Amino acid sequence: MSAMTALANQLRSAFHLASRDAYVKGAFVLPALLVVLSLLVLLFSNANVHVMFEGAVLSLIRVGALFGTCLSMAGIVTHDVSSGGLRAAVLAERGRGGYVASRVILALVLAVLLGVWSVLLGMAPLLGPRVVFEGMPAGELALRVAAHVLVGWTWAVFGMLLLWLARSPRGFASAFFAAVILGAGVLNALLLVPVAVLIPLSQELAFGAFQLIVPILPSSLLGDAFVADARLVVLPVAYVIVFWALSRRVMARAPL
Repeated sequence: MSAMTALANQLRSAFHLASRDAYVKGAFVLPALLVVLSLLVLLFSNANVHVMFEGAVLSLIRVGALFGTCLSMAGIVTHDVSSGGLRAAVLAERGRGGYVASRVILALVLAVLLGVWSVLLGMAPLLGPRVVFEGMPAGELALRVAAHVLVGWTWAVFGMLLLWLARSPRGFASAFFAAVILGAGVLNALLLVPVAVLIPLSQELAFGAFQLIVPILPSSLLGDAFVADARLVVLPVAYVIVFWALSRRVMARAPL
């Protein structure tokens, strides 16, 4: 069996599982619930309450494309481990590499779909009279949405690496906790560990390290000081490639 055929089989299996997975469905439901609650608040609040359109859209993107992608993939990997699906996948010819690749690709597809879904839901406040526009250019808003989608993909792939290292099928609590810490930016915290180590030794060295690390933090693409440059695509893709390579090594050595 060729590598491409093995990958195609793994992808078909991945998308089939994702279409029926409760975690994936929950990831799509969460931003919808947020919109419903927001509309109810507007409906029963006084006339002085308004919705900032751009901020509302980005908030939904954080719930959908960031947290939702992490939750979906954490849930899928947890189900793979607990149900024996992981063992079945990696026992197939060229199964280990194809399994990792299929999950990485699935994470990107889900991040895009959840991003589009969240943006569509973000249009709902436009139906009401209490929408206020902040004046953000449409192009910048679109790039911010893209940044959230790509960072959601990055964090989800990082989360899968952690779960494959742990190989501990603990069900919903495990998957949800993993999604929470990923969505809270645990990767950024880990990248800043060298700064914390250097502070007692030299504040100047620590500050220099901080200046070097900040531009490569995934969260730097989501901050208020948003800059649309090559990092928007290069940074997430570079992290995904690293985590993909590490995941392949983990799976290559994992006992079955």
